[in-house]
Amino acid sequence: MARRPDDTRGSLIFQEGKCIEGDYYIVAVYDDPATCTISFSAYELENDCTYTYPLTYSQFDALFQYDSELMNPSNQDGRFHWVIERLDFVQDKRGQKVLCLGEEATAEVDDEGDLVQEKPKATSAVPANVGGKIDGATRAKLLKELDTHDDAKLHAALVKSEGARKRFIAELHAKRNLEQLKASQRLQKADEDREARLAKLELIKKQQHARAEAHKASEEAKKSTMAQLEVLMKQKEAQAIRRLIQEKDAQDRGMGREKDAARQRRKMQERSAAEVRAIEEERAQQLARKRDEQVEKRRALFLKKNRQIAEILREEKMKEREYQARLREQKDLIIQEVWKTKAQERLAREEKEREFQRLEEIRETKNVERERRRAMDELKQISAIRKHAEEEKEATVKRREKMRKEYLLELKVDASNRAQQAREQARRNERREQKIQEREEARLRRFRESQFMDSMRATRSFMKEGEGEEGNTLEATGSPTAQDEDLQRKGFEAEERRKRQAEREEKLKREAEKKGKMQQLSGKNPNLAELNRIKVWRAEDEAQKKKLEDARLKRELQREQNLRALHEAAAKREELWTRLEAIERGARRGLVVSCGEFQGPVRDFRG
Repeated sequence: MARRPDDTRGSLIFQEGKCIEGDYYIVAVYDDPATCTISFSAYELENDCTYTYPLTYSQFDALFQYDSELMNPSNQDGRFHWVIERLDFVQDKRGQKVLCLGEEATAEVDDEGDLVQEKPKATSAVPANVGGKIDGATRAKLLKELDTHDDAKLHAALVKSEGARKRFIAELHAKRNLEQLKASQRLQKADEDREARLAKLELIKKQQHARAEAHKASEEAKKSTMAQLEVLMKQKEAQAIRRLIQEKDAQDRGMGREKDAARQRRKMQERSAAEVRAIEEERAQQLARKRDEQVEKRRALFLKKNRQIAEILREEKMKEREYQARLREQKDLIIQEVWKTKAQERLAREEKEREFQRLEEIRETKNVERERRRAMDELKQISAIRKHAEEEKEATVKRREKMRKEYLLELKVDASNRAQQAREQARRNERREQKIQEREEARLRRFRESQFMDSMRATRSFMKEGEGEEGNTLEATGSPTAQDEDLQRKGFEAEERRKRQAEREEKLKREAEKKGKMQQLSGKNPNLAELNRIKVWRAEDEAQKKKLEDARLKRELQREQNLRALHEAAAKREELWTRLEAIERGARRGLVVSCGEFQGPVRDFRG
């Protein structure tokens, strides 16, 4: 399990392995509802570094707004896999690696071909970072694809991703075991190098000790020579002192001695210079011969002493070599026993490791078989559920189609009845209009007849007057009659307009009442009930998916906990082995120190 970054909050909801530029990473996805952020954290296995790429909920949803398969929010694993495939590294202004999201999926290395390749997700034709709107037909098509989404495909992708994750973890464990083996070999090589350095230091110490012994011997020889020279100097000084004392004694003896001395001086003066030189040369030769004899005697004494010391040193060196050879043999025996024990332990450990690997392979095979059987059982169950759902859906569709046909038939019957009633009403209205028109015409005719009769009675009262007056009267009475007719016509037209307006208002009122009654007869809106039923069905589907996801997450957490327990046990064994190895090395150093202490008296005796 990857280490959580310090600046990342939320819970772990997804995890997947990825190889970027030849380096292996574990990419973990954390969901933080408090800040509405989804963080992708890449954990590098080589140097224990973590890189984070955060996305808000809106940014994360905007990446899939044009993808028909990933538009559904319930397909979280597919969305996370799509983003992880496109993660890459770039350098910022300071030259450091920063995690980013690329346009295309990053290429994987060739040695990962044994992993299960999942089906690539369909990428949208429009870039993810381009905003905009889509038309109604495309939106309806996408919603239809979401409604007809295949759950079996999601289940197969989930099973494949789980198998790939297991194989990636197995390969990661194999690489970790290889690194541990390399580390153990490096420790063994370091131990061998340390043994070689210790042997070299021991050889250097021996050489320094030999040089010190040679220097000490030369210093002792030099001191003895200086002592001999001091003895000779002291003897010479003693002779000179004795000669001076003798001369002083001779002076103290009196004149006789002075006469002898004068006589001797005269004799000496009488001698020739050649005799004096010959005597001096002979005395010098005698002194030289005595000195050479003394030197030869001293040299012979030194040579004898040196031979005695060399013999003693040779014997001591032989004893030291024998002692060192015995110690070396004992050390070789101890080292051979230790390495034999280590080899046996290593063979036992390797045998145990092989047995563990064999059991792990058997366990992994059993787990894969169990997972395959579980997947097949779930597939059968899901197929049965889907088949049952399809049968129910087909029965529901047939029932709804039958209800719709009956409803349409009722509507047609009602429509035909309403049309017949409308035709009957129109016919009645037409007859009523005709009756009204006939009555109006009769009333107008009666009115005109009464007007005509009034005018005729008015003309009869003026019959007795003259023809001129009669013509004027007739002309005068003719003009008021035209004006009255015009006023009657205008009043009649205004009354007709009022009647037509009242009829129109009455007709609109009847139409509104008819619409209200039709709506009451039609009942509730069937589309609203269907939408509510679809909403309930989707809520139940989401609850079932969440339940399956929670069960899978629980199994993964249990598996990770078991792996963590195994890793902790391995770490404890490694720590115990390191502690025991340190104790063993300390014991070996203590043995070497004790051997050195045993050699101490021999060195003191030799010194």
